[in-house]
Amino acid sequence: MSRSSAIALLVDTRRALAADLHEKPQQDMQRNEQTLHEIERLLLDVRIGRTREFKLEFPSRMHVIVSN
Repeated sequence: MSRSSAIALLVDTRRALAADLHEKPQQDMQRNEQTLHEIERLLLDVRIGRTREFKLEFPSRMHVIVSN
């Protein structure tokens, strides 16, 4: 997947996770907040080229290899 497509995927995943965060019970909220922070960090890493491969669990399982 191209870097721009990977970034778009992560932005969409972040939006979906943030929207889902408000609909979950308090117990799930901490775990979802942690996942949101991990996605945000991954987004930064992909943007600057530190990460070339990653796995997503939300909203579905996916293994992504970033190409230039």
